[in-house]
Amino acid sequence: MERRIGLRGRTDFRVIARNGILAAHCRGIEISSTGIILDRGREVTARETPLVMKLELLLPERVRRLRALARPVWSFGSQQALRFIHMSDVDRLDLAEHLDILAIRGVLN
Repeated sequence: MERRIGLRGRTDFRVIARNGILAAHCRGIEISSTGIILDRGREVTARETPLVMKLELLLPERVRRLRALARPVWSFGSQQALRFIHMSDVDRLDLAEHLDILAIRGVLN
């Protein structure tokens, strides 16, 4: 049985994932109000699975970057799922609006 909370949709936008001083440029390929699946562009290693990562989401319809703290949940090949553990209310609202746009386009799961 799968657990899902809220809307979830396929997407494609740039994400900067920071692990301390290291920064990786990735693509967000699936998103919900509680987390994101990244395509890292190469196989995910154990070094890329810290307890907490800082994310900068560059949504196509926004000028300002959304910022979030997230923790890795799973990885398979070049994909890595992260659960948001902290995000400002303003950024959560912007994320909800992005999900609404995905719903209008018909790409929600």
